[in-house]
Amino acid sequence: MWTAPLVLIVDDDAHLRHELELVAKSAGFSVQTAEDGRAALRLIQSQTPDIVVTDLQMPALGGEELIQKLRQDVATAQVPILVITSDSSRDTKLRLFALGADDFVVKAVDLNEFRARLLALARQASVLDRLTLVTQQRDDAHQKLKARTQELERLMLGLVAALERANALNDSDTGSHIQRICAFSSLLAQAIGCDRPFVDHIRRYAGLHDVGKVGIRDAVLKKPGKLTDEEFKEMQSHTMIGADLLQAAGLPPIASEIASSHHERWDGTGYPHGLVGDTIPLAARIVAVVDVYDALRSKRCYKPAYDWDKSVQILRDSMGSHLEARLVETFLAQRVHIEAIEEEYRDTKEDLVWT
Repeated sequence: MWTAPLVLIVDDDAHLRHELELVAKSAGFSVQTAEDGRAALRLIQSQTPDIVVTDLQMPALGGEELIQKLRQDVATAQVPILVITSDSSRDTKLRLFALGADDFVVKAVDLNEFRARLLALARQASVLDRLTLVTQQRDDAHQKLKARTQELERLMLGLVAALERANALNDSDTGSHIQRICAFSSLLAQAIGCDRPFVDHIRRYAGLHDVGKVGIRDAVLKKPGKLTDEEFKEMQSHTMIGADLLQAAGLPPIASEIASSHHERWDGTGYPHGLVGDTIPLAARIVAVVDVYDALRSKRCYKPAYDWDKSVQILRDSMGSHLEARLVETFLAQRVHIEAIEEEYRDTKEDLVWT
């Protein structure tokens, strides 16, 4: 493994020192920095740099004295030195050349020029081959990381799809319902101004809200009549079963937050933890709104599909008790987009038989 050539940057201006460091690193160099000549000499005792960049005017030990000391030391006598100076006069340059400087950059420093001169000195110091190899190694590592990230993304998408399928097969929820919940959740998250990563995540994981039902007995899950208190308590446990499952699967926290908290209620009467108001995770509050809406609009064995007006009235009646009023009103304001999603993910005949 080749090591990157080392640049030592010596300047008492912390801001400029930082800017030069960033440029050098972007060109593939490793970098050490010092605030004056004395600090630079201490660093050089531990490791000889391949190139030295130094300012002239510094409080403890100035640039000219540093150049002299470097040229007097056998270990650094041939190290290229790039001087940063506000004095670009001919006499100053001749004096510094005589002391042992190799090149100059005039203040205010043009960072593109600085990069170019640094690379020119690398050629002079015969370290350009090392720099090229290190840069190639870095680029190769970035490509491998990118490929691995894409592979993990594909695996995660496959896992989500498998969990969604398990969810749909184990409950009366249809594949179309799951797709609508994802699309509705993304729509509402965008409408309230959530950032792009949040919107992408909620679209991907909202459909897993009821995945914990895979852990509920069929006798309870598919019971046609009213559940007993004991059975209802078992049914409620699907929230934590789902959260544990998604956490164990390594999905982002938003997935388990949705699973655990989408049955919490704004007034604190929900389950499993009785959370109140905005202590309920935002993603779960969003999914709660769209899940209730979709249930109202869908045909079930125990109810017909309600029309828009009736669904809206029931949603509005739940504001402040079950659902957050702001989210309900914002969602209902998206009617055109809601209807487009319903048209795109309409239940099939097979779905209607199943439900």
